[in-house]
Amino acid sequence: MSEAGRRAQAALPAVALLVLATGAALGLSTLLGFAPLPPAWRIVLALVIALLLALAAADQVRAALTDWQGAAAAEWGAHRRPRRNLVTGDITQPSRSPERPKVRRPSWARLVITVPLALVPAALLWVPRVPGHAVALGATTFLLGYAAYALPVLPLLLTWPLPRLPREPWPWRLLLVPLADRRLWRAGELATLGLATLALLRERVLTRATGIVVATLGLLHLVRGNPNVLDGGAARAGGLLGFLIAEPLAFVLSAGGAIALLGGVLGVAAGVIAASVGRAWGTVTGYATLALAVAVPLGAVGAGHWYGYEYFLRTENGRVVVVAGLSPTHRQAVHDTTLSVDGLTPSLRQLFADGLPVADYADGERIAKALAAPSTAAADAYAGEQFDLKAGECFDWIGGSSQLRYVAQCNAAHVGEVTFVGHLPFTVDPGEKAVQVATRAMCEQSYGDYLGVPFGQSFLTLEKPLLPPGLDKAWHAKPVIACWLQSVGPWPLKGTRTVAALQQKAAWGPAGGCKIEVPDALRITAEQPNVRCVAPGPEQRLSVPGAGFNIDLEFAAIGKSAGGARIGAGCYDGSNLANGYSFEVTADGVIEIYKHAGDQHPRVAASAKPKNAAPPTTASTPLQVTCKPTGDGGVELTAFSTGNRKATYVDKENPFTSLSPRLVLANASTAGVVMTTMIFSATRL
Repeated sequence: MSEAGRRAQAALPAVALLVLATGAALGLSTLLGFAPLPPAWRIVLALVIALLLALAAADQVRAALTDWQGAAAAEWGAHRRPRRNLVTGDITQPSRSPERPKVRRPSWARLVITVPLALVPAALLWVPRVPGHAVALGATTFLLGYAAYALPVLPLLLTWPLPRLPREPWPWRLLLVPLADRRLWRAGELATLGLATLALLRERVLTRATGIVVATLGLLHLVRGNPNVLDGGAARAGGLLGFLIAEPLAFVLSAGGAIALLGGVLGVAAGVIAASVGRAWGTVTGYATLALAVAVPLGAVGAGHWYGYEYFLRTENGRVVVVAGLSPTHRQAVHDTTLSVDGLTPSLRQLFADGLPVADYADGERIAKALAAPSTAAADAYAGEQFDLKAGECFDWIGGSSQLRYVAQCNAAHVGEVTFVGHLPFTVDPGEKAVQVATRAMCEQSYGDYLGVPFGQSFLTLEKPLLPPGLDKAWHAKPVIACWLQSVGPWPLKGTRTVAALQQKAAWGPAGGCKIEVPDALRITAEQPNVRCVAPGPEQRLSVPGAGFNIDLEFAAIGKSAGGARIGAGCYDGSNLANGYSFEVTADGVIEIYKHAGDQHPRVAASAKPKNAAPPTTASTPLQVTCKPTGDGGVELTAFSTGNRKATYVDKENPFTSLSPRLVLANASTAGVVMTTMIFSATRL
């Protein structure tokens, strides 16, 4: 047989072992769902790399096979008995089998070194009360991930060193050439250093416990979803080393191919170690070692694919989902809660977007549905320190600014009205910030059920929700909260669809040249000539697409130039108050309807002069205004007042359909006109 043939024959065991182990790992990974099946060319590339590694480890694998055959022969020979020749009657003694090498006890020097190397990490990593535990655990998990917990076991593997093939020692002195000889390395020295390093890595990675460690770190990183190092996710997988091992392989071979190749490396290293152990302690011990070296890493890796994750409520593609991951930004698996983000309030969307921690998929789905539909988590009453409140009840303070509340009649003077009482859906404390945001989100989500207008489509603002007293000091499951609105008058708000009111708490925010005061009545002052004051002003950007409004107001104008002003209400685009419609009463009492489009302000309709009704310059003027969309895409505008005044217009030419109710004061050529509003209320149609 030629030299090439002998070399090929010698490499067959290594090729068979590594290629078959790689293929088995690929099939197992695909069947268990660790990673999708790679494209065909990447599978071929992974097998080619496995073949090259097998050729590099051929001598070590062949030596291990020889050790295993020697161990098997020694055990087989120990159980052979003498045989009698049936023809001659002579007794034939069995041939002498090779003896098993004697196992020498580790030297005292080796024990003195390895035992402390195991005990010290064990104390630092396994005993929380040991000083420095947190620092040591944080540093080692950053480097090794969950494998850090097995770090104390590794030094014990050095107690009984495994045999190795003869090789030159690693030329570490070459590293000192720049310091010792004050020159750079020569080409021959670099080649020697590189070849020696490759030989060392070949031995350590393919035939020693180092290979099992390397493969396990890389596999942990891959099966746990390739977490990021910077957000802490890698510390709960294979650590920084696992990231450095797995990411280049995954880039070239895909996750499935990288898992297959690392599985093959683990199989070869475990086989070589088992053969060496079997030669020294017998084949039974060798088989046990092989099972242990393969089952423990693969079992840990398999368990890591399904367990040990954190769960977060998030949004994805317009859906609310529960994400399993190793950090708030990592995604290993996604569970759809069947909830759409449509209809969720901004606070609830932001809460989910930031990632709300939950216990598991079922807990996340339960919490998401309770937050999205607070009525499913309603409670009978909220218990304060000295009072109880129920949904729909109104209350007042004792002593003005005191925190002592008592129930009051809603059709009399009161401070607030309870809109919702219910349970926060958390069974464990999610943290103060999550409690505050989730409470606010539940109040916003239940806002529309009570008022009749969804949250964010009314100027009426929610007040700070009421939490159980002492919840920040002593958490209890599913605490009861209460949501409330500030009173806007001696009447209940439930089902009124109120969008704006004179006593609303939202800032009126006047534009330049205008001033707004809210004493007993609302006073809008045009401080400059030829300005149009709109209240609420531009800082209130409320605008409801496709909505219609009914506005009731009563106002009067005072000032020297009040006769040149026009006063009334309007429906404006809150995102740009230059666009919209206004209903303005002139000094002679005529109601005029204007369409505003940027700097264009055409008058589109007007009423007749009033009959037996005083103008706003001499008396208060009531006005009822309606803005509503029509079925053909237009906007119908209507205004009524006393004296049989009525103005109507339907805008079908580029109408503005995203509107909100406002007060309007259009000043004359001189400043100082004041619009005094005694009544202002807007409801959603």
